[in-house]
Amino acid sequence: MPQSPILLVHGAWQTAATWDLVIPHLRKSGRRVFNALLTGLEGDAYALTEAVNLDTHTRDVEALVDRENLNDVMLVGHSYAGMIITGVAERVRRRIAHLVYIDAFVPDHGQSALQLLPDSIRDAFRRQAEADGGWRLRSSDHQLDLWGLADGSARDFVRGRLCDFTIRCFEQALHAPTHAAKTLERTYISCVREGYPARAVFEQFAKRAQREQWEHHELPTGHDCHVELPDVVSELLLKTAV
Repeated sequence: MPQSPILLVHGAWQTAATWDLVIPHLRKSGRRVFNALLTGLEGDAYALTEAVNLDTHTRDVEALVDRENLNDVMLVGHSYAGMIITGVAERVRRRIAHLVYIDAFVPDHGQSALQLLPDSIRDAFRRQAEADGGWRLRSSDHQLDLWGLADGSARDFVRGRLCDFTIRCFEQALHAPTHAAKTLERTYISCVREGYPARAVFEQFAKRAQREQWEHHELPTGHDCHVELPDVVSELLLKTAV
């Protein structure tokens, strides 16, 4: 029986290159690995406009699945990409075998990422966007601080892979009326280093995963566990994959 392909989807303010430390580990196993490119967040930063939203990125991933004719996919989403992979499952449920949320949003139909954020962070993002054209969220060391990246190689690695983002992706509600994601096997990987600032955003989703009896793992890192512990994250993904 062929091994399931792994499709990686990165989060906000980061590029596909954020998976650069994980992909070699996964490919050593002989597994086919795909890395989604999201409109406006890669080398095509000129394409980041006010028109880019959650649907744009969901279509990007869906198109990759169709283009490569992928089946029995393990779809992995980090952070904001939890919104994306939930939407992709709604569109191409028949092609997905397993969803893995890495310190990620787990939305229900009709919810936006902005709604799922604490008030203080939501308000800060809105102020930032209003001060910069009404929609742009520029990358800076503030994100690195929020993600709990201390000075050192991991922080430098992520800094080199930052990009601007748009609040329109956070504002758009998920359209998933059939709740297809809930019919799939799901795993949650939670980042639990004490005191990392964004932990308050994502621990609600880890608790939900535990309540609903998903497979659940905790890693002693800040938000970017795939950068801080790429070998451990890779092993978890390979053990989870069919």
